[in-house]
Amino acid sequence: MISYIKEEPLLKKLLLLLIGSILFVWILIFFTHYYTVNKIYSERINSSRQLIGSLTKLYPESETDIVKSVLNKESNKKDLDYGENILKKYGYDNTAAVWNDDNFNREFKSFIINDFIILLLLIVISAILFSYFSLYFIKRLKKLSNNIDNIIIGNYSINIEDYEEGVISKISNQFYQMARRVELSIGKIKEEKANIKALVTDISHQIKTPLASIKLFNSLLIEDNNLDTRERNEFLMTIKSEAAKLQWLVDSLIKLSRLEVGMIELKKENKSIKDTVYKAVEGIYSKALYKNIDIIVNPIEEIFIYHDVKWTKEAILNVLENAVKYSYANDEISINVTKLNSYIRIDIEDHGIGIAKEDFNKIFKRFFRGNSDVVQEEEGSGVGLYLSRKILEEQSGSIMVDSLLGKGSKFSLFLQKCK
Repeated sequence: MISYIKEEPLLKKLLLLLIGSILFVWILIFFTHYYTVNKIYSERINSSRQLIGSLTKLYPESETDIVKSVLNKESNKKDLDYGENILKKYGYDNTAAVWNDDNFNREFKSFIINDFIILLLLIVISAILFSYFSLYFIKRLKKLSNNIDNIIIGNYSINIEDYEEGVISKISNQFYQMARRVELSIGKIKEEKANIKALVTDISHQIKTPLASIKLFNSLLIEDNNLDTRERNEFLMTIKSEAAKLQWLVDSLIKLSRLEVGMIELKKENKSIKDTVYKAVEGIYSKALYKNIDIIVNPIEEIFIYHDVKWTKEAILNVLENAVKYSYANDEISINVTKLNSYIRIDIEDHGIGIAKEDFNKIFKRFFRGNSDVVQEEEGSGVGLYLSRKILEEQSGSIMVDSLLGKGSKFSLFLQKCK
């Protein structure tokens, strides 16, 4: 109970007011009873004065003895017995009812009235305190109840944070945190639903084009018997090219989907980033050689960091593929690795067609491709850079781009040095 009082400020106030009210009522009772007793004492003194005055008038020569006898604080057994016998003659004995005494009746009524007034005052104070705290609790509980009703009907935009102390404030804040989590979860579900819808649309669009080409040329090969050998070979090569494009797209989508849904768990190991970069260069070497593009890897320090070698190589390779694809023949691509305080930065720079500034963020989105004729003529699905971004972000890294149209692009990949 003491712990609850310490945690709840309202209970502290209630306890202090209760103690204060008890002290106030006790002081009031004390002074009321003191006043009543003082009145009784005054009546007794007045009776003694009246008795002394009457007796000294009758017996002036015995004034000193009369005063001593009346005001004597010590009881004298003989005098008590003598006085009792005299009073019995006039009907005042031990059997006389106390209610027959006018002085007693007057003081007793005063005593009862004072106590009754104190009782009424105590009831009023208690009622005021009870009403105040009840209304306070009901108001806060009603507010909490209304907010919970809003949460139930799906209105999560309300602010039910309570900055006061106590149990109700704690419950309110817990409900606020719960509402925020539910809102974020629902928002995430809606976002995922929209992403899935967009993904299905994009996949349908990406697959439809090569499938249509394959279907068309396959129909021509089957139905048209007038095609010569050169035309047949040309159609077959087109089907092969479209099938390869479709195969590459399906493989990329499988990697992407597995990565997004968490089916692939990146295995970060303390490996040389130099080796990973060279493995990525090996993967693009044949395509670069076909366009007579030199890939210049500047001297790389032997740096060991925690990263998934397979998927990090995939992220670097995707950037290199784009660099080769959109660079001019007989050009060059440079790779530089820089050791920073907390990160390793891998810069891949080309002198190709460049990227428009307004597309800097768009190129890392799924299935995005630029609108220029050069981009549209080249094979691609817009998955590579998005996949690179996802791989790096899964390892607490990032990717950035800096580019000028017609001048080339520089992609910077960042990987954390810590585990």
